[in-house]
Amino acid sequence: MSSEPDNLQTLISKYRTMDIYELEANIDNWDKENDCPTQTQSLVIAKNELEIKYKERKEQIELLTKSLTSSSRVGRWISSAKAVIKQLLNFKK
Repeated sequence: MSSEPDNLQTLISKYRTMDIYELEANIDNWDKENDCPTQTQSLVIAKNELEIKYKERKEQIELLTKSLTSSSRVGRWISSAKAVIKQLLNFKK
């Protein structure tokens, strides 16, 4: 029974705790020092985790952008409604 799956899970867990910049720096170093199949496998796993982090970041940015756009529209709508009400009140005077 090999402990390779356990080592891979440990490696994946380690990479998942790293932030994007830390992963990028480590990948750059590993690219330069890649001299055995185990390092190649680690590098592939690290690059996959980095891609996942990029996708998550992109999704978060898109969600934030949608939220801000929606918030801005609501704010403009409320301002417009207030202006209309103010004009109506001034018109009645």
